[in-house]
Amino acid sequence: MEHLYESVLIDTVDGFQCKVFSNNHPEGKIIVKPKYIPEDKANFTGLKKRFFNQKAVYRFHLFSKKEIVKNNLEEFKKIFPDYFYEDPNHQNWFLVVPKEKVKKIYDCKKGLKELLKIPEEDLDDYLKSVVGLINLLLKSGISIDNLGINHSTLIGNYTPGKSDIDIVVYGKDNGWKVIHFLEKAKHPSLKWKTEEDWRRYYKDRIVSKNFSEEEYIKNMVQKKDDGFFNNHVFSIFCVEEPEECWYSWKDIHTPLGIVKVKGIVKEDYNSIVRPGFYELENSKVIEGKDVPIKRVVTWSRPFSLQAKKGEEIEAVGLLEEVTSEKRDKFYQVVIGYFDTYVNDRGEKEYIKKIIK
Repeated sequence: MEHLYESVLIDTVDGFQCKVFSNNHPEGKIIVKPKYIPEDKANFTGLKKRFFNQKAVYRFHLFSKKEIVKNNLEEFKKIFPDYFYEDPNHQNWFLVVPKEKVKKIYDCKKGLKELLKIPEEDLDDYLKSVVGLINLLLKSGISIDNLGINHSTLIGNYTPGKSDIDIVVYGKDNGWKVIHFLEKAKHPSLKWKTEEDWRRYYKDRIVSKNFSEEEYIKNMVQKKDDGFFNNHVFSIFCVEEPEECWYSWKDIHTPLGIVKVKGIVKEDYNSIVRPGFYELENSKVIEGKDVPIKRVVTWSRPFSLQAKKGEEIEAVGLLEEVTSEKRDKFYQVVIGYFDTYVNDRGEKEYIKKIIK
């Protein structure tokens, strides 16, 4: 089995589609989130149905009330127990696809190259915008071989005017080249949400109890991985090449409760991928078990690129003692494990840079 990149789509032999949720995986399994599940396979609640691949399907997601998510996960586990993985090394569970259950892996690079074969006059406005964005990203200095298209952009079930343009960048160095390029890029079709846009978004959505309005705006406006191109929303997903993967499923994780920590970001290089992390220096535990915390890990994409090297952050998450064959025992704080969708910790977790 080849290396499975984060965000890639997989079809299973049981008839549903999943999105890969990590760049590194336990032996024999692929960490995923289910995406589309045929309507006749389960009886879920609170999920919308769509017509996809000649079938009525549930658009499966975990962003709802905890009671609804818990009921749907119980239903899913009852029907597809092989897709749940209780990992003894984490003392936690993950959604997975066993590798023998993989039917098809979608090729983001091949999809982009096929798209580029189509004459511009034969493209609709959405696909013209995809090609235009790709041409802009190539000005960052990366190769077309380092780019792909994903999700609805790749499989062609996009809704013009509503669907995101999903771009994959292969390799962390390439990902940072793209992000640094976009931070300075000028193009008539390229736009970012302004501070006022984020202010309205905060007020309309009541985004988080853990962020003040000003904190939220300052944390979000600096990010340049989600924006608008020709009025289409786009998202940049940076994925790790096999030799770049930092996560080890052989490490032993011992959960030690919830903590709040502050610290200076010593290194942000791995904050561009999922899971990603911020290496800390001068860390200080504000609430919870007082131990020296080496890094803050996030499985949640909203907290990618949340802070830069040298900035001070505050985070609340699950404290873990990590034991590894490769390094001495250390402590880390983790945000966004799957269990946070069904427990109270999920409402408490966050990462934010401190606004002076």
